[in-house]
Amino acid sequence: METKLLSATVLCLLSIEGLRAQGASAPFDFAAAWREVEAEFATQCEQSGVVGASIAFVRGGQIAASAHRGFADREGGRAVDAETIYHWASCTKTLTGIATMQLRDRGRLRLEQPIVELVPELREVHDLRGQLEAVTVRHLMQHAGGFRAGTWPWGGESWHPHEPQHWSQLVAMMPYTAIEFGPGSKFAYSNFGIVLLGRAIEQLSGDDYEVYMEKNVLRPLGMRSSYFDVTPYHQQRHRSHSYARSDSAAPRDLGPDFDTGITVSNGGLNAPIGDMARYVSFLLSAYPNGSDAAATLQRSSLEEMWVPTIPTGSRAGDEHIGLCFFVQQHGQQRVYTHTGGQRGFVSFFYVHPASKTGAVGAFNTDSAGPAMAAVRRACIERLSLRMIETPAAPPAEATWKTYSLRLQRELGKSHELVLTVPSGGHELHYERAKLDGKVVDVELRLVTPGMGEVVAAALEDLTVTLPAEDLGSAERVRFHISTWQRGAQYLVEPAHEPAASFDLH
Repeated sequence: METKLLSATVLCLLSIEGLRAQGASAPFDFAAAWREVEAEFATQCEQSGVVGASIAFVRGGQIAASAHRGFADREGGRAVDAETIYHWASCTKTLTGIATMQLRDRGRLRLEQPIVELVPELREVHDLRGQLEAVTVRHLMQHAGGFRAGTWPWGGESWHPHEPQHWSQLVAMMPYTAIEFGPGSKFAYSNFGIVLLGRAIEQLSGDDYEVYMEKNVLRPLGMRSSYFDVTPYHQQRHRSHSYARSDSAAPRDLGPDFDTGITVSNGGLNAPIGDMARYVSFLLSAYPNGSDAAATLQRSSLEEMWVPTIPTGSRAGDEHIGLCFFVQQHGQQRVYTHTGGQRGFVSFFYVHPASKTGAVGAFNTDSAGPAMAAVRRACIERLSLRMIETPAAPPAEATWKTYSLRLQRELGKSHELVLTVPSGGHELHYERAKLDGKVVDVELRLVTPGMGEVVAAALEDLTVTLPAEDLGSAERVRFHISTWQRGAQYLVEPAHEPAASFDLH
């Protein structure tokens, strides 16, 4: 039978809470805090003799603030700007980890799988204790596989290539490579181990590492100006040079380009600050469900990478390795991060999910290590940790006959109306909203079960999201709930209309 609309309308007057932290002694002043961070950035760059650098603070899916200083090309007089492309070095490892988890989720590999099954050339390594079969994909992601730190097993000369260029060169080094400690027994940072993951990605996908990453990571994340190793011709005008100060008083120009060769999975990424901000937004789950970016890796797999496992023994303490991410504890808060340093470039990023914020920074001078650490710390302590989204106050609630309504309020998100019904079989639908000054009228449709459909004694919460764009700048919301019933008209007595108002505080 056709469903019929009632003439009776239920009105509920509720307030929309302002988007501000609850319980704080004073509202957080982001602009003032950012000025402090920007001043720290300038001071640290000056003290470390940095030629050029950029930082950006990310909130959700947006760059909330950014700063650039110095030169991308000192001799040519080209200043750093938002399009300047930096080398991100070991920050690349986290993207390699994401690619590894993609293949795990598709059933192509297992984290507990011995890496020798995917890279059989490893059978040539020196394995005095017979531990090779125990080295797993997970161990490599944790820097706990027992392998050396560097890709080369010996020191380099100035005339050597920057990194080995071909897989065959690494294969030739296998007999000179040893398993140095029991797999999983401790943390020991290993570039070599991550290169093995890159090789496994190539073997399983049939693509070169760079091709796989372009198709499955950079492209869905919208990192359109990012690439690996040598700069494409059309982007050379944006590429930053790098500089060495550690061996001389004056900065020595190392040029704009170098090739990480077969070690690309360990540290070959180049990107402007905006593209890295997009990566941070992905890590913060800022992209809508169903988008290409959100589909890059399922959230549960990403959060699996953030589970702290082995202490790193860092001087700062309270740091563990997860799966290709470092997990830092700041009081009760966790920050997920990585840094990079290679051929003059120094970089960092971090995410702080509790505040839905993060930051990225890149410096083009090898003396920038202390500056990078200080700026990252300033962003975490002066911004992210002070922007934690506190739980909302108990939701406003009103009653209507055997139904109860409450407004869920959460900082930075659309509000939700929750209608608790006394039996199953109900439906609640958002229809439309109309703004009238400081009040927005929201029309909802409640469908009740027909005769014979009622499920007794089964309380159920029905939820509708109130889109932020529909609420605009309203200070109050007024709900008009039209009640329908499947199969017959259902009358609502005016005496049962709920009415409640709440102040903004």
